[in-house]
Amino acid sequence: MKHILCFSGGKDSTAMLIYLLENKKPIDEILYVDVGNWIWKSAQKHIQQVEETLNVKITQLDVREEIRKGFERYGFPSFFNRWCTGVKRDAMRDYLRNKYERERANGRILQYIGYCADEEKRTDKKLYSSYEVSYPLVEAGITTKDALQICKEYGFDFGGVYEHHSHFNCWLCPLQRKSELYEVFKREPNLWANLHTMQWQTDGCYYPNETIFDIEKQFWEKTKNELKEKRMKARKKYNKRSKKNDR
Repeated sequence: MKHILCFSGGKDSTAMLIYLLENKKPIDEILYVDVGNWIWKSAQKHIQQVEETLNVKITQLDVREEIRKGFERYGFPSFFNRWCTGVKRDAMRDYLRNKYERERANGRILQYIGYCADEEKRTDKKLYSSYEVSYPLVEAGITTKDALQICKEYGFDFGGVYEHHSHFNCWLCPLQRKSELYEVFKREPNLWANLHTMQWQTDGCYYPNETIFDIEKQFWEKTKNELKEKRMKARKKYNKRSKKNDR
């Protein structure tokens, strides 16, 4: 049996790797699918840190060209057309099919999937039905909160992404909450400029019936109100100080 760990680079798959290593479970290969500049720029640094800290080797499958072509065909992914997930899944499937042909033919491939105990319902989805699967974090009762704590104990901070995002998925993912997309707007002007460019390249919407330009208008109104409130507080503080000095 070949034991393959599906590594996304986030807290759950990282905690799963730590758990398996601590419990001396078999791992024959760790697979990560590289989507290029769609993922947070701290991803490659995290992978290097994981390799050095845990003394492991992570195999990276490059699908940047497939992602580019997919965007040309379909535009932004959506809840009903998660074509980017299909690209990653197919890349992993093809790699295993080619490298472990004999084991695959004999049903001797097991994939470790990093779902947490509070995500057990996700295990009903047969995304990897071609192979046997295992959910170590579910079996161990490790929640998403536990997973992040485990990673912190090993010094993994993911570039601070979990301070404002619930998942370490692609920074431009249309499945993220609008409040999280707002953090990209505020914190990452270069990434937001990339979204502008991408919107000009597709007639499709980012959210249902909302383009990036529609969303930016909403975000600017929100930012403008925040700036107005900040300015009023500063003015009140200045007036109080002036009155005090006049006495």
